Amino acid sequence: MIKSVADRLIDSWHSGRRQPVSGLSLPDANAAYAVQRLVTESLGWFEGTRPCAWKLGGAPGGLVSCAAIPSNSIHPSGWQVPARYAVGLGIEGELAIRLGRDLSDTPDIVEIRAAIDAWLPAIELCDTRLEEDARVDPLLRLADQQLNRALILGEPFLLVDLPEWTRQPVVLEVNGHKQLAATGSHPFVDPLASLPWLARHAAEQNTPLRAGDLIATGSWTGLYWASWGQRIDVGFGKFGKATLLT
Repeated sequence: MIKSVADRLIDSWHSGRRQPVSGLSLPDANAAYAVQRLVTESLGWFEGTRPCAWKLGGAPGGLVSCAAIPSNSIHPSGWQVPARYAVGLGIEGELAIRLGRDLSDTPDIVEIRAAIDAWLPAIELCDTRLEEDARVDPLLRLADQQLNRALILGEPFLLVDLPEWTRQPVVLEVNGHKQLAATGSHPFVDPLASLPWLARHAAEQNTPLRAGDLIATGSWTGLYWASWGQRIDVGFGKFGKATLLT
C-alpha cells in the first residue's frame, strides 16, 4: 500500500492533476513518512543534500506531524504563484524560526530557544495532490507532504524575550479586507512546543536540525482557501507580515 500511495502522489506531481483516493489507506504514521521519502526521492528534491526547511502540524491530543520542504519551494514575501503551480490555494499564517546553531538529537525547549537566530512571519501555501477526501484522512494528508506546496517568508525579526503567546495577534487579509483576526490561536499556544519532537524525528531520519534551517511552526489561522487573482497578507503584529499574490 505504501508504494500505491506514493505512485499516485508522484503521478500527481508530474501531471498536475489530483489523483483518486479510492482504495488507498495507510496503517500508521511510519507508513506515511515512508511515502514521503519515496516521493521526495522520485522527485529528486534532496539528492546529495539534506532538508533545510520543515513544516510542523498537529494539535494537542492528535497527530503531531511534519514534512520537509525543498529549497525551490521557499520564496520571499510578495511572491506570485505561477499559473498551474497549484490546484488549490490553501493559506496558513505561520511564524517560522531560523536556527543559528545546530541542535542536539534530543533537545529540550531551553536549548531550542537559545538556538533560534530569528523569527519570520510566513505564509504556507497548501495544496493536495489527492482528491478532496484526502483532506479528512490524516495519514493520507501526512503522506502528501502534509499538504505543503510552498513557504513564503517575510523579513526576519530578532527577539530578546519571547512574547506572551496567549496575547499574540494574527490578521489575515484578502485584497485589503480582513478575513480573520485572532489572538493566541496557535494549537499548542506556544509555537515551539513541537520542536523537541521534530528534532528527534529529523535525527531518526538521519537529517538532524542544523544551523540555518527554517521551521514553520504551525498555523495560527487554520486553513483558508483563496482564489486566483488575490493578494493575501498575514500580519503578526510586531513580528511583521508576509504577502502572497495568487
